[in-house]
Amino acid sequence: MPKLSPVQRVGVVADRRVAAVLRRARARKGAPVREEEFFFQSTVGYRIRAWVHRPAQARGRLPAVVLCPGIDADGGNFVSWTGPLHADEVARTGAVVLRFDPAGRGASWGEEDYSGPEHQDDVACAVAWLAGRDDVDPERIGLVGISLGAAMAVGAAVLAEAPVAWVLDWEGPCDREIITSGGEIMEPAAGHGLEDEVYWLPREPVRHVGRLRCAYVRLQAARDHAQPGETRHATRMLQAAASGDLPWFQINDHPRGEAPDRPVWGRSSQLLSNRALLRKIRMLLSERAPEAP
Repeated sequence: MPKLSPVQRVGVVADRRVAAVLRRARARKGAPVREEEFFFQSTVGYRIRAWVHRPAQARGRLPAVVLCPGIDADGGNFVSWTGPLHADEVARTGAVVLRFDPAGRGASWGEEDYSGPEHQDDVACAVAWLAGRDDVDPERIGLVGISLGAAMAVGAAVLAEAPVAWVLDWEGPCDREIITSGGEIMEPAAGHGLEDEVYWLPREPVRHVGRLRCAYVRLQAARDHAQPGETRHATRMLQAAASGDLPWFQINDHPRGEAPDRPVWGRSSQLLSNRALLRKIRMLLSERAPEAP
C-alpha cells in the first residue's frame, strides 16, 4: 500500500491539530454533558470498564450509540480531540453514548482479541446494558465502528439479542488482506497466518455485513486514514451489503441502496471526517429502526 511521505505526514499531523482546536472551541459553546464511569460483565465474566456520556438536560428515553474503537485503542480514544470522534460531540446530538475498554485493553479484564468474538461480545453486552436503561429507547441503539472497530460493530450487530438499529462504519478494513496490508502488518494476527480460517473468519466484516438485520452506512475518504490510496475495503463492504438482505445500506452521500462501482469519496480531512460522522449520526438517530425483510 502507498505510504505517506514525510511532507504528507507533517500535513496530516497539522490537519489533526487544527481540527482538534476548532472542535474543542465548538465544544465549549455546546450544551453540558454528564459523564459516568461504570463496569459491566461480558458473557464469559470479564469485567469491562465503560463510560456513559449523556446530555445533562435531556429528559425521557433517548436513542443511544455504542462507540467501538480501532485496532488497539481503548475507550480513551473517544475523549481525545485528535481522534475522529469525541463522545461528548455525539452526546450533544441528543443521544446516550457508551464508550468502553474492550477486553484486554485499559482497565478491562481479558486478553487482546483484535475485534474478534470476545470484543464483539463486549459490544453486544453493551447494547443489552443500554437497552435496559430507563433513559434509552431500546429500538434506537446504533453502533459506530472506527477503523478496525467496524469488525466489532458488524459482528456484534449480528450477535446481539437486543435489536441494533444501525451500524456506521468509518473506514474499517474489511478482510485479512486489507487488515494486514497484504501480509505486511501482522500485528492484528497475533501469531496467526493468513491461511488460518478459524482465526480470520469472525474478524472479517465483509463476511458478515450481508447478514445484518439493520441499516449499514459506510463513510470513506479518498485518502484512507490508515492506508493511503486504499479504497477497495469500502467497495468490498458495499458489494457484500448489496448481496445481503439488509433493510438498506449507503456509502457516503450516495442514495440508499446504490452500490456504485466508483463511489464519490469523501474529502481527506480530519475536520471534514468528523463533520461527516456527526451528520450521519444525527440522521440515523432521527429515524426509527427499519424493519428487516
